[in-house]
Amino acid sequence: MRAERAASQPGLIVRSRRVARAAAMAGAGFGVIGLVGWATGDATLRSFVPGRPGITPNSALSLILLGSGVLLRAADGVGGVRRAVSWACAASVLAVAATTLLYELTGADLYLDGLATWWSWPGPVPQPYRSAVGAATCLALLATELLLLDVRGARRGWWAQVPVLVTAVVVLAGLTGHAYGAESLFRPSPTTLRGMSLPMAFGLALLAASLLLVRPERGIVATITSARVGGAMARKLLLPALLGPSLLGFVMVAATGMDNPRLTLSHALLATASASIAVGLTLLTAASLNRVDEARALVSDELRLWRDVVDHADEAIMVRTPDEVVIGWNPAAERLFGFRRHEIVGRSMLAIVPEDRRHEPPALLERLRRGERVPPLETVRVARSGERIAVALSLAIVHDGAGQLVGLASIVRDLRERKAAERRYADLFEHASDGIFIADLHGVIDEVNAAGCRLLGRAYEEIVGRSIQEFVPPEDATRLVASREALLGGAVEVGDWQLVARDGARVPVEVSGSIRDGCWQVFVRDLRARKAAENALARLYREEALAKAWLQGVLDGMPEAVLLVDADGQLSHNKAAQRFFAAGDGTPGFDLREPDGTAAPWTELPLMRALQGGEACSGRELVAHDAQGGRVPVLVSASPLADASGRQVGAVSVLRDITVLKEMERLREEWTAIVAHDLRQPLSVIVMSMQTLVRAAAAESGSSVEKAVLRIRGAIDRLSRMIRDLYDAARIDAHRLTLEAAPVDLRELLVEVVARTGDDCRIAVDVPAALPRVLADAGRVEQVMENLLSNALKYGDPGAPIEVTAAAAGDRVVVSTRNRGPTLSAEQNARLFHRFYRAHAETYTEGLGLGLYIAKGLVEAHGGRIWAESGDGETTFRFTLPIA
Repeated sequence: MRAERAASQPGLIVRSRRVARAAAMAGAGFGVIGLVGWATGDATLRSFVPGRPGITPNSALSLILLGSGVLLRAADGVGGVRRAVSWACAASVLAVAATTLLYELTGADLYLDGLATWWSWPGPVPQPYRSAVGAATCLALLATELLLLDVRGARRGWWAQVPVLVTAVVVLAGLTGHAYGAESLFRPSPTTLRGMSLPMAFGLALLAASLLLVRPERGIVATITSARVGGAMARKLLLPALLGPSLLGFVMVAATGMDNPRLTLSHALLATASASIAVGLTLLTAASLNRVDEARALVSDELRLWRDVVDHADEAIMVRTPDEVVIGWNPAAERLFGFRRHEIVGRSMLAIVPEDRRHEPPALLERLRRGERVPPLETVRVARSGERIAVALSLAIVHDGAGQLVGLASIVRDLRERKAAERRYADLFEHASDGIFIADLHGVIDEVNAAGCRLLGRAYEEIVGRSIQEFVPPEDATRLVASREALLGGAVEVGDWQLVARDGARVPVEVSGSIRDGCWQVFVRDLRARKAAENALARLYREEALAKAWLQGVLDGMPEAVLLVDADGQLSHNKAAQRFFAAGDGTPGFDLREPDGTAAPWTELPLMRALQGGEACSGRELVAHDAQGGRVPVLVSASPLADASGRQVGAVSVLRDITVLKEMERLREEWTAIVAHDLRQPLSVIVMSMQTLVRAAAAESGSSVEKAVLRIRGAIDRLSRMIRDLYDAARIDAHRLTLEAAPVDLRELLVEVVARTGDDCRIAVDVPAALPRVLADAGRVEQVMENLLSNALKYGDPGAPIEVTAAAAGDRVVVSTRNRGPTLSAEQNARLFHRFYRAHAETYTEGLGLGLYIAKGLVEAHGGRIWAESGDGETTFRFTLPIA
């Protein structure tokens, strides 16, 4: 029944429920007609046919109650109140019908059916309100069916609808009797007026139909509304089966022309029985066909399911006859062997069996025929391309309905990836650098790789089959037993052990052991090389510590402060550097400043430049503060440190205390200033005496005396310049140089200085007339230009032109002198403005080498800067002055 309900057509179910409501209303309508007939005394409304039994008041009321109960149950969304009212209607009808039947059978009158005693009955019939026996029986059956309509736990199949079916047969007999005129079928006795009236028969038929149709998903109606073959057949044959026998009986009666009551009764009974049997056979046949169709659908669904499983399986599935003819071939088999289904079906399975394996299929078939279970077989098959494929083959016998062998199904799994993995595993196992031992739970070795054999110094055959305990020192036997117990508990043991080699030597090893899948798996790593490396490393550590202590001793013995910074910023130093830390205890508090006392940027310190930029720096003069707060002049040098690969790993800085040197320099500067000052007085006397001689020699023009005086005068001028240079250098070093700054016409000044050189024909002045005035000491600017022009005349190519230019650049004026001559190197250019430095020392020239040093001091005193550029046979000096 569940299958039939599942296969019912939704449209037919909806229509069946509508018809059930209509039939219930029509059945109740016949009851209403009967009551109207009683109320009006119209016999036609009570019996429809004169002389036939009429419907009694109890029967009419029962039809109305049953119809109402069915309508309440047929409504959508039946609630508790509707169900209770429906049950009350059914219970009332059942009580009245049962009372009537009890009276008819036993004569006991319970008076429960005396509902219509106020109606008079024409004739001598007692209790005219009571229903006839047949009508009461049908009412009781229908009321019972209505009570049990939705009772849970009841079998809601055909057997649950037996009351309705019995009622239908009784009503069919009554209607047939009325149709044939066979009174025995609707009136128990010719002398009684009570019986199955036509209104009652029609009403009972409609109510029986409504009770069947109100739940179309169950019982007979489910079979009729089924979408399967049986349902379609029942819908076509049910009406002919119900009406055909009655119509045939009418034809036979009309044809014979006989009006015999006995013959009429016989035809009526035959028609009723035939219709009942025809309807029953139709319904039973429909149910059988539905079950067959359901089974066929289940088989089709199962076949479709299995076909989908086979088609989408990853394993190749093939079916062949006992004669090795292929009759089934799924897509996975096509992919595995390269044969399309239409290419292999009908051919021999031996097409994919290699020559050396042709003996396998008959042997396997024979074992299956004997009833043996054949486990999956690893074998080889051949693809269309000729490639030999490693496969796992599983076989199953295919029987027909009679149990006869009709074929064999083969499930073939491709083992190429697994075989490749096994080969890789075998290669890894055999070529592993660590020894691998596999033993059973008792410690008997089943497998060992080459590294394990080398560890023990034994051949494979000398190890396999022996206990692990034989290769462990005797003193570790107890430890081995404890380790095995821990492994059996699921632990993983890792630790250092010793193995006994063939020559009795103890081999230190690291062992990792576990028990998995019933096997004792032991991974053994040889620690001899590691132990040797550890010893070597310990020796290196000792040597490194000794070297470090020696180096620390050397550094601590150095008078210079040494600072070391590694790549992580960790600072270390020697004892001499301790004095430069603020707290004197190594706490970072280092303070380095410029010589003038201004703070030096941290990133510009030589150590940081070496550490961050890899830049070497040497000889930078700075001022450090010692732990007592004193100022210490130092020369700072720094360079990056690199390892053997050239990667920078830190930086080193050396601070040299130059306090003594600075003191010596101060004394030298004081001596220079004193010498320059003291030489001026005797030089003044010499100058005055020289002037007297000049006047005395004026009378003897061209004499040797005049020439000697001129030479003395030239020497005095040179000596004066040297004394002036010494004095200016001393004042620059002592930072006591004074300037008298005022707006100066630089163009006029440059032209005048060039004119005083006496070589104005070689010197070209290119200064724009609109050049702005500069704020400068005119005498000091003349001194700078004299030094630069003197330098160009001394070291430039003889006769080569000299260019003097000036141009405004922002808030400054840039003055330049350019001459052709030897090119200066980068080293010479860097030292050009140092005291007493001569770039061309191999060529003798007059002077002390202080000219450019003094020029630099004078320019910087004006707030400018001076520099030199040399290249391609030209040398250019440039300096800047602020615009007024």
